[in-house]
Amino acid sequence: MDAKIISFINMKGGVGKTTLCKEVACYLTERFEISEEEKKRNLRVLLIDIDPQANLTQSLLERFERNIPKLNTNIGEKRSIEKIFSKDITGMKDEDIILKLTDNLHLIPGELETVFLERSQSSNTASKLLDFIMDFKIREKYDYVILDCPPTYSVYTEMALYCSDFYFVPVVPDAYSTLGVDLLERVVEDIIYHKRHSIFKERKPYNLGVIFTRVDLADKPKQQNFIEALKDSDLVERKEIYTFGSHFIESNKVSTAEFDKYIIDRDDTRLDTMMIEICEELLQREGECYAKTLVTENK
Repeated sequence: MDAKIISFINMKGGVGKTTLCKEVACYLTERFEISEEEKKRNLRVLLIDIDPQANLTQSLLERFERNIPKLNTNIGEKRSIEKIFSKDITGMKDEDIILKLTDNLHLIPGELETVFLERSQSSNTASKLLDFIMDFKIREKYDYVILDCPPTYSVYTEMALYCSDFYFVPVVPDAYSTLGVDLLERVVEDIIYHKRHSIFKERKPYNLGVIFTRVDLADKPKQQNFIEALKDSDLVERKEIYTFGSHFIESNKVSTAEFDKYIIDRDDTRLDTMMIEICEELLQREGECYAKTLVTENK
């Protein structure tokens, strides 16, 4: 295995990023297979919650509570991303930091304490997650590593892009969608060309594309206008940004669901089909983009 690392990211909040992130991860690990030496197995995914709000972590812990040994309440003993930032992890093992939710889905939990990270950061803080991934040979253990990022330009954003092969952009079709994508692209460029981290000499994160979320064309027909406007925008044409044909539709079942209730747990053909289509397009797009990066690197 050589995991592809994907950041789910947008500079605008309220776009359903965390919800999409957890649903995609569950579908990839429970419904999708890979053939390895003629022996089929489910995809293996590591989720990393680097949003200080830690909503992804809270939701996953609710759903997989029965699978997880009771967590130690001592913050120094909990598995969390906080360990990577604040402790010397020399001598630690994967299981000291990574939480096993199922055989195929693992999590580095977010930690509310990291909200103070910006104030206490040192010059190498933004590289610590990348160092962890390299030192612990994380790429060799998973098919995909997915990062749930906060909707701000911060040390967490740098941290995510230092690690990522790709980034994936959930966008609500509204009057501000183009502005949000444009801001994100500026942030990415700023981090790549102004921060000048050495990793960018080897590779740069590639935009997998924009996926429209919270789509409800029946009750909000004007959303179609915003979808077409973004697709036809100078930004998308100039940056050659791919727009996903599959949409993450608005659903009361999803938006009002309790933390432990996921689409994959429901008997809802429409939502199930939606998630299968999103995951299939995401995997196809990742494969296409990976092939492009190989061509670029070999030039």
